[in-house]
Amino acid sequence: MVKEEEIINICPEEKVQKLFLKAIELVGGLKQLCEYRSLTWLPALARAAFAVVLKEEYHKTDEEIAKELGITKQTVRNILQADPEYAKERISKLKDFMEEEGKNLKGHTAGSIIKLAYSMLEKNE
Repeated sequence: MVKEEEIINICPEEKVQKLFLKAIELVGGLKQLCEYRSLTWLPALARAAFAVVLKEEYHKTDEEIAKELGITKQTVRNILQADPEYAKERISKLKDFMEEEGKNLKGHTAGSIIKLAYSMLEKNE
């Protein structure tokens, strides 16, 4: 009989959800996104959250991640190579950030937000 502690969590969903919610918190919360009409950012943040978790926690290749998420390898690379410091800088000027990004959040921007959120979760911030 397999003990509960021996079962390996093979579904990244729980970690992705925590990461996604942390990213939303970083950009001011859902209300802030609604006010700036930036709800279209949510899919980009979700894809970036999956990409980062699949790479960091499950050691998937860029190609495997692209196939699983239905995005290009270049988009995966943009997400994974994004600099979290970019997100910190942009979030500090949130109003300008939201107005400049508009309705479409770029892959590298989503990646930088998610990577910042990931590092904060890893440090329990």
